[in-house]
Amino acid sequence: MSPSTTHNWLAKRSTSVALWAMLITSESTAQIAMKLGGDDLTNMNFGLNWLITALTTPAVLVAVGCYAASFLIWMLILRSTHLSVAFPLSSLVFVGVLLGSWLGLGEHISWLHWVGVWIIIGGIALLAEGDNG
Repeated sequence: MSPSTTHNWLAKRSTSVALWAMLITSESTAQIAMKLGGDDLTNMNFGLNWLITALTTPAVLVAVGCYAASFLIWMLILRSTHLSVAFPLSSLVFVGVLLGSWLGLGEHISWLHWVGVWIIIGGIALLAEGDNG
């Protein structure tokens, strides 16, 4: 590999890793913000007032913004990644949400959930290995 080819490969790989990190962060943040926003609405009956309150709740607005960012990032990822690889990799969001709910919301995570996290990570590792061959 020439230095130019190596530089291009590294730049492409770095961009891909950055996009994936942004996707996982934005989708995980959206889920956690939606949980916080939903908690603010639990004592209200569903109706017009509930909808107005939901649309003016800061956590819900953060969630909507993160979902919009996730959509744009996802579109960028799909430009250079096969859907058969990208979609399973997006399951890393489950790991991000679990970690965020544990660290940020203080939720108890059972050992079975942690086993699930490692199964997800193992499955992604298998997908990545299969993509190389």
